[in-house]
Amino acid sequence: MFTNPIKASCLAFAVVAATGAAAQTDIIMSNDNNEKGLKGQTFDLLVTELENRLGDRANVEMHHSGTLFDQQSQIQGLQLGAVNIISPTAGVYSSVNEKVGALQLPFLLNTPAKIQAAVADPLVREAIMPTFNDQNIEIIAVWMNGPRDLGYKADAPILLPSDAQGLKVRVQSAPIFVKTWEAVDASPVGINWSESPTALQQGVIDGAEVTPNSWRGSSTYQFVDHITKTDHQYSFYLVGANKAWWDSLDDDVRPEIEAALEVATDWNMSQASSLNDGDLEFMAGEGVKIHDLTAEQRAVWVEAMQPVWQELGTDLLGEEVMTRLKSIAAAE
Repeated sequence: MFTNPIKASCLAFAVVAATGAAAQTDIIMSNDNNEKGLKGQTFDLLVTELENRLGDRANVEMHHSGTLFDQQSQIQGLQLGAVNIISPTAGVYSSVNEKVGALQLPFLLNTPAKIQAAVADPLVREAIMPTFNDQNIEIIAVWMNGPRDLGYKADAPILLPSDAQGLKVRVQSAPIFVKTWEAVDASPVGINWSESPTALQQGVIDGAEVTPNSWRGSSTYQFVDHITKTDHQYSFYLVGANKAWWDSLDDDVRPEIEAALEVATDWNMSQASSLNDGDLEFMAGEGVKIHDLTAEQRAVWVEAMQPVWQELGTDLLGEEVMTRLKSIAAAE
């Protein structure tokens, strides 16, 4: 039950604003991450674009660092209309749409272009998006984060699935992340990323699998010896709007929001690769050993992930959609 009085007051305010006589459109946005990272910067660019395009026709509110809703509560806040736009990682949405995990199947869609192609594909969209709509969520953009890489404390590098056996890996508590590491007999541990530095120091976990910008931005790289560029999943954010709010926008307002989103999304896409490459270079300079996988080693990982592809891909979406995803993944 949604009972937090502060968040309830936000909901009441949103309802009054939507039904009152004022012509202003309220655009309330929540970022579960900090404003310095790639997502925070993308949100801030979106704010600038919205204010420039809509002027006094809109009241734009931006809440960073989970100050309005955190990673877990933001979905409910969006559904209830207490916030208009959020941008969680795709895995966070699995609580309301388990099919979305197929877009993060390990060692499948490994570049921003392939993720964008999959989300835009009519067959894939028809398999995944209606469930969001049924949950009062409209997906309005896709923002990139970076490749998820395995960082860990160990004497020797992890280059093959067998090397990860028994490794205690911090993951987000979503099936796609948990089952990925269970497939190689590792021990996934679902804890908040903010708790990971302490967990590494205390031996609760041996490593984690996040993007280079997350490793560096949180300074958690200081507590690991190695980072293997597994690039097993390309982490991205699904920008979601409250569907009832989105559908109610005036015809002269929604196109401006869409245009602002396009500018922010294009900038986000242009920054993801260079940002993460620079972070890997920085961490190598700080003494973290960075390892690449050979084509042969990567093939062994891909083979180990076939049960995950079956369970969270074919079994949920069907053979036709899974074949389409494989085709998109194979494209140059």
